[in-house]
Formats: sequence, structure tokens, C-alpha cells
Amino acid sequence: MLCRSITLVLVLAVILSLTSIASGHISGWKMVHGDVLQVFPEQHKILMKINGEQTILVLDAQCPIYRLGTTVRLESMRPIAPDTFQDALCWIDEQGLVRHVLVNYNVHEEDGVLVAYDIFGNLK
Repeated sequence: MLCRSITLVLVLAVILSLTSIASGHISGWKMVHGDVLQVFPEQHKILMKINGEQTILVLDAQCPIYRLGTTVRLESMRPIAPDTFQDALCWIDEQGLVRHVLVNYNVHEEDGVLVAYDIFGNLK
């Protein structure tokens, strides 16, 4: 199941990257990964922890959000519990708007303990 999830995430990342290249907008785009600390649906913003720093990102009005290949709503990115966050991979355009999001919450029971993995399959 974990291998299937990782493969799906990688395929989506390649598709989104190729779509950006085809549209000619890749030069100023960047990709960021971090934990979603808070969601502000009314403002279409999220607070993320990226490389240890908290950053507010603004999502484009048409920004698709995917979880395991399925489109989900912005509200679904809220924290699972007070100290349990989903991680997200965001593509940001030249204007600083988030244009694509892959969101992830992956937990498995291993030897009687719940273990969380990030979107890349790394232990959190």
C-alpha cells in the first residue's frame, strides 16, 4: 500500500511538472514541502512550516488540491489533532500563488505503534 501511494504521488508530481513546462511557466515556479499548521478557507490561505519556518501561502482561486489522486477541499488540509499535521507539496508560480497542491496524511501500525510517513515515504 505504501509503495502504491508513493508511486501515485510521484506520477502526479511528474504530470504536474510536465503540465507546467508545457504551459511555459516553469522558469519562475518553485516547489515547497512542509506541514500544514493551519487553514484559512475564507482567505484561501494556509500556514505551513517549511524548513523550520512558518510561512503563509496564498492559493490561487482555481488551485487543485489532491490526496492520493483525488481532488479534495481546502478544509480537508486542517491538522488531524493539535500536534498532528498533514504534509503538503505545493507548486508556487511567479506571482507567489500556489497553483497545485498534493496533501498527505499517511499513518501505519507497525509492531503495535502508529508510525507517520511524509509524502515522499520518509518517516516523520
